[in-house]
Amino acid sequence: MWSLSFGLFVSYLVLMLNLSMPQKNRSICWIQNAGFFIDLPDGDILIDAILSSDDAIARAEKPYDDIRLIFVSHVHGDHFSAKGILQHLRANDKTKAILTPESFQSLRSVGLPEGLESRILISYPGPDELEKFEVNGFSGHVLQFKHAGVQNIGLGLTGKDIDLVYVNGGIQNRALIQQMGETYARTDIVIANKWPLSNLEYVSQVENLFDPSWLLMAHHSGASDEIVRKNGGVDAMEKKMRGVRMKGKVFGRRMQCVAF
Repeated sequence: MWSLSFGLFVSYLVLMLNLSMPQKNRSICWIQNAGFFIDLPDGDILIDAILSSDDAIARAEKPYDDIRLIFVSHVHGDHFSAKGILQHLRANDKTKAILTPESFQSLRSVGLPEGLESRILISYPGPDELEKFEVNGFSGHVLQFKHAGVQNIGLGLTGKDIDLVYVNGGIQNRALIQQMGETYARTDIVIANKWPLSNLEYVSQVENLFDPSWLLMAHHSGASDEIVRKNGGVDAMEKKMRGVRMKGKVFGRRMQCVAF
Protein backbone atom coordinates (compact mmCIF):
# COMPACT_ATOMS: atom_id res chain seq x y z
CA MET A 1 0.00 0.00 0.00
CA TRP A 2 2.81 2.40 0.91
CA SER A 3 4.60 1.58 -2.35
CA LEU A 4 1.44 2.31 -4.37
CA SER A 5 0.84 5.60 -2.54
CA PHE A 6 4.44 6.67 -3.06
CA GLY A 7 4.21 5.85 -6.77
CA LEU A 8 1.05 7.93 -7.13
CA PHE A 9 2.72 10.79 -5.24
CA VAL A 10 5.73 10.72 -7.61
CA SER A 11 3.41 10.65 -10.64
CA TYR A 12 1.56 13.66 -9.22
CA LEU A 13 4.82 15.57 -8.74
CA VAL A 14 5.94 14.83 -12.32
CA LEU A 15 2.56 16.01 -13.65
CA MET A 16 2.70 19.24 -11.63
CA LEU A 17 6.26 19.86 -12.76
CA ASN A 18 5.33 19.44 -16.42
CA LEU A 19 2.34 21.73 -16.04
CA SER A 20 4.44 24.40 -14.35
CA MET A 21 7.19 24.37 -16.97
CA PRO A 22 6.83 27.00 -19.70
CA GLN A 23 5.71 25.45 -22.99
CA LYS A 24 7.53 26.45 -26.14
CA ASN A 25 5.25 28.31 -28.52
CA ARG A 26 4.88 27.43 -32.18
CA SER A 27 5.77 30.28 -34.50
CA ILE A 28 6.77 30.99 -38.08
CA CYS A 29 9.15 33.81 -38.99
CA TRP A 30 9.94 35.33 -42.35
CA ILE A 31 13.71 35.40 -42.95
CA GLN A 32 13.84 37.20 -46.30
CA ASN A 33 12.87 36.65 -49.96
CA ALA A 34 10.85 33.40 -49.74
CA GLY A 35 12.61 32.02 -46.66
CA PHE A 36 10.84 30.90 -43.49
CA PHE A 37 11.95 29.61 -40.08
CA ILE A 38 9.34 27.48 -38.30
CA ASP A 39 9.96 27.20 -34.57
CA LEU A 40 8.48 24.05 -33.03
CA PRO A 41 8.76 22.35 -29.62
CA ASP A 42 10.38 19.17 -30.97
CA GLY A 43 12.62 20.39 -33.77
CA ASP A 44 12.48 23.27 -36.23
CA ILE A 45 12.13 23.67 -40.01
CA LEU A 46 13.79 25.93 -42.57
CA ILE A 47 12.07 26.54 -45.91
CA ASP A 48 14.07 28.32 -48.65
CA ALA A 49 15.88 30.20 -45.89
CA ILE A 50 19.60 29.41 -46.24
CA LEU A 51 20.89 32.15 -48.52
CA SER A 52 24.38 32.71 -47.12
CA SER A 53 27.36 30.63 -46.08
CA ASP A 54 28.34 33.05 -43.32
CA ASP A 55 25.48 33.90 -41.00
CA ALA A 56 23.76 32.47 -37.90
CA ILE A 57 21.56 30.16 -39.98
CA ALA A 58 24.43 28.63 -41.93
CA ARG A 59 26.48 28.23 -38.74
CA ALA A 60 23.49 26.64 -36.91
CA GLU A 61 23.71 29.20 -34.10
CA LYS A 62 20.76 29.97 -31.82
CA PRO A 63 17.89 30.06 -32.57
CA TYR A 64 18.79 27.90 -35.60
CA ASP A 65 20.58 25.17 -33.65
CA ASP A 66 17.63 22.73 -33.53
CA ILE A 67 16.72 22.53 -37.22
CA ARG A 68 15.48 19.04 -38.11
CA LEU A 69 14.38 19.65 -41.70
CA ILE A 70 15.66 21.91 -44.48
CA PHE A 71 13.42 22.21 -47.54
CA VAL A 72 14.59 23.90 -50.74
CA SER A 73 12.09 24.51 -53.55
CA HIS A 74 14.62 25.32 -56.28
CA VAL A 75 18.18 26.27 -57.07
CA HIS A 76 17.80 30.05 -57.56
CA GLY A 77 20.03 32.14 -55.31
CA ASP A 78 17.12 33.96 -53.65
CA HIS A 79 15.97 30.59 -52.26
CA PHE A 80 19.17 28.59 -51.86
CA SER A 81 22.88 28.72 -51.05
CA ALA A 82 24.76 25.48 -51.67
CA LYS A 83 27.67 26.57 -49.49
CA GLY A 84 25.29 27.71 -46.75
CA ILE A 85 23.42 24.40 -46.64
CA LEU A 86 26.69 22.48 -46.61
CA GLN A 87 27.87 24.65 -43.71
CA HIS A 88 24.67 23.99 -41.78
CA LEU A 89 24.79 20.22 -42.37
CA ARG A 90 28.34 20.19 -41.01
CA ALA A 91 27.41 22.28 -37.97
CA ASN A 92 24.12 20.53 -37.14
CA ASP A 93 24.16 16.74 -37.20
CA LYS A 94 20.42 16.58 -36.37
CA THR A 95 19.13 18.01 -39.64
CA LYS A 96 18.19 16.45 -42.95
CA ALA A 97 17.36 18.18 -46.23
CA ILE A 98 14.90 17.75 -49.09
CA LEU A 99 16.33 19.02 -52.39
CA THR A 100 15.65 18.77 -56.11
CA PRO A 101 18.26 16.92 -58.22
CA GLU A 102 19.49 20.32 -59.49
CA SER A 103 19.96 21.62 -55.95
CA PHE A 104 21.70 18.39 -54.94
CA GLN A 105 24.15 18.68 -57.85
CA SER A 106 24.86 22.27 -56.84
CA LEU A 107 25.69 21.00 -53.36
CA ARG A 108 28.02 18.40 -54.85
CA SER A 109 29.75 21.06 -56.93
CA VAL A 110 30.87 22.89 -53.79
CA GLY A 111 32.27 19.73 -52.21
CA LEU A 112 29.57 17.65 -50.51
CA PRO A 113 31.30 14.94 -48.45
CA GLU A 114 30.03 11.40 -48.97
CA GLY A 115 29.19 11.15 -45.28
CA LEU A 116 26.57 13.87 -45.61
CA GLU A 117 24.81 12.50 -48.70
CA SER A 118 22.75 10.09 -46.58
CA ARG A 119 21.10 13.08 -44.88
CA ILE A 120 19.67 14.42 -48.14
CA LEU A 121 16.41 13.29 -49.75
CA ILE A 122 16.35 14.05 -53.48
CA SER A 123 12.84 14.57 -54.81
CA TYR A 124 11.38 15.74 -58.10
CA PRO A 125 8.13 13.89 -58.80
CA GLY A 126 6.42 13.87 -62.18
CA PRO A 127 4.02 16.69 -63.03
CA ASP A 128 0.99 14.64 -61.96
CA GLU A 129 2.51 12.88 -58.97
CA LEU A 130 2.72 13.32 -55.23
CA GLU A 131 5.86 11.76 -53.77
CA LYS A 132 5.69 10.62 -50.14
CA PHE A 133 8.48 11.09 -47.62
CA GLU A 134 9.36 10.39 -43.98
CA VAL A 135 12.15 12.55 -42.56
CA ASN A 136 13.13 13.12 -38.92
CA GLY A 137 9.63 12.71 -37.51
CA PHE A 138 7.96 14.65 -40.33
CA SER A 139 5.95 13.02 -43.08
CA GLY A 140 4.41 14.48 -46.18
CA HIS A 141 4.40 14.89 -49.92
CA VAL A 142 6.50 16.69 -52.51
CA LEU A 143 4.93 18.00 -55.73
CA GLN A 144 6.25 19.74 -58.81
CA PHE A 145 5.58 23.34 -59.84
CA LYS A 146 6.82 25.05 -62.99
CA HIS A 147 9.17 27.95 -62.35
CA ALA A 148 11.48 29.82 -64.72
CA GLY A 149 13.05 26.80 -66.38
CA VAL A 150 14.33 25.12 -63.20
CA GLN A 151 13.22 22.15 -61.15
CA ASN A 152 10.82 23.54 -58.56
CA ILE A 153 8.92 21.69 -55.82
CA GLY A 154 6.23 22.37 -53.24
CA LEU A 155 5.54 20.70 -49.93
CA GLY A 156 2.79 19.20 -47.84
CA LEU A 157 4.00 18.33 -44.35
CA THR A 158 2.66 16.80 -41.16
CA GLY A 159 4.44 16.54 -37.82
CA LYS A 160 3.65 16.29 -34.14
CA ASP A 161 3.24 20.05 -33.85
CA ILE A 162 2.40 21.23 -37.36
CA ASP A 163 0.49 20.71 -40.59
CA LEU A 164 1.82 22.84 -43.44
CA VAL A 165 1.39 23.40 -47.17
CA TYR A 166 4.01 25.39 -49.12
CA VAL A 167 2.96 26.17 -52.68
CA ASN A 168 5.72 28.42 -53.95
CA GLY A 169 4.63 29.55 -57.40
CA GLY A 170 0.88 29.33 -56.88
CA ILE A 171 -1.78 26.78 -57.72
CA GLN A 172 -1.42 25.68 -61.33
CA ASN A 173 -2.17 21.95 -61.36
CA ARG A 174 -5.70 21.84 -59.99
CA ALA A 175 -5.97 18.03 -60.00
CA LEU A 176 -2.76 17.67 -58.01
CA ILE A 177 -3.72 20.41 -55.57
CA GLN A 178 -7.09 18.72 -55.12
CA GLN A 179 -5.23 15.58 -54.02
CA MET A 180 -3.23 17.71 -51.60
CA GLY A 181 -6.43 19.16 -50.22
CA GLU A 182 -7.76 15.69 -49.45
CA THR A 183 -4.67 14.98 -47.33
CA TYR A 184 -4.09 18.39 -45.74
CA ALA A 185 -7.59 19.64 -45.01
CA ARG A 186 -7.76 21.91 -41.95
CA THR A 187 -4.03 22.54 -41.99
CA ASP A 188 -2.28 25.03 -39.72
CA ILE A 189 -0.57 27.08 -42.41
CA VAL A 190 -0.58 27.59 -46.17
CA ILE A 191 2.39 29.58 -47.48
CA ALA A 192 1.70 30.93 -50.95
CA ASN A 193 4.38 33.18 -52.41
CA LYS A 194 3.79 35.04 -55.69
CA TRP A 195 0.10 35.06 -55.01
CA PRO A 196 -1.90 36.32 -58.05
CA LEU A 197 -3.88 38.97 -56.22
CA SER A 198 -5.75 40.34 -59.22
CA ASN A 199 -8.80 38.39 -58.03
CA LEU A 200 -10.01 36.45 -55.00
CA GLU A 201 -10.28 33.07 -56.73
CA TYR A 202 -6.92 31.99 -55.30
CA VAL A 203 -7.98 32.79 -51.73
CA SER A 204 -11.22 30.86 -52.20
CA GLN A 205 -9.30 27.85 -53.53
CA VAL A 206 -6.91 27.88 -50.58
CA GLU A 207 -9.74 28.19 -48.07
CA ASN A 208 -11.92 25.53 -49.70
CA LEU A 209 -9.14 23.00 -50.25
CA PHE A 210 -7.10 23.35 -47.08
CA ASP A 211 -9.22 25.33 -44.59
CA PRO A 212 -6.03 26.67 -42.96
CA SER A 213 -5.75 28.69 -39.79
CA TRP A 214 -3.30 31.01 -41.60
CA LEU A 215 -2.62 31.99 -45.21
CA LEU A 216 0.84 33.53 -45.30
CA MET A 217 2.70 35.46 -47.96
CA ALA A 218 6.08 37.14 -48.24
CA HIS A 219 7.70 38.45 -51.38
CA HIS A 220 11.34 39.50 -51.45
CA SER A 221 11.37 43.07 -50.14
CA GLY A 222 8.46 42.97 -47.71
CA ALA A 223 6.13 45.93 -47.41
CA SER A 224 7.94 47.87 -50.13
CA ASP A 225 7.70 45.05 -52.69
CA GLU A 226 6.04 45.92 -56.00
CA ILE A 227 3.39 43.19 -55.58
CA VAL A 228 2.45 44.58 -52.18
CA ARG A 229 2.32 48.18 -53.41
CA LYS A 230 0.23 47.29 -56.48
CA ASN A 231 -2.34 45.62 -54.24
CA GLY A 232 -2.80 48.52 -51.84
CA GLY A 233 -0.25 47.64 -49.17
CA VAL A 234 -0.07 45.09 -46.39
CA ASP A 235 -3.42 45.91 -44.74
CA ALA A 236 -5.37 45.72 -48.00
CA MET A 237 -3.77 42.42 -48.92
CA GLU A 238 -4.44 40.89 -45.52
CA LYS A 239 -8.07 41.96 -45.78
CA LYS A 240 -8.34 39.98 -49.04
CA MET A 241 -6.74 36.96 -47.39
CA ARG A 242 -9.27 36.58 -44.58
CA GLY A 243 -11.82 33.80 -44.68
CA VAL A 244 -14.46 32.44 -42.35
CA ARG A 245 -11.80 30.82 -40.17
CA MET A 246 -8.64 31.70 -42.07
CA LYS A 247 -6.45 34.63 -41.07
CA GLY A 248 -4.08 36.28 -43.54
CA LYS A 249 -0.59 37.60 -42.96
CA VAL A 250 1.68 39.52 -45.33
CA PHE A 251 5.17 39.81 -43.89
CA GLY A 252 6.35 43.37 -44.27
CA ARG A 253 9.74 43.22 -42.54
CA ARG A 254 12.41 40.63 -41.99
CA MET A 255 12.29 38.40 -38.90
CA GLN A 256 8.61 39.21 -38.39
CA CYS A 257 6.89 36.23 -36.75
CA VAL A 258 3.39 34.81 -36.27
CA ALA A 259 2.41 32.43 -33.46
CA PHE A 260 0.05 29.65 -34.47
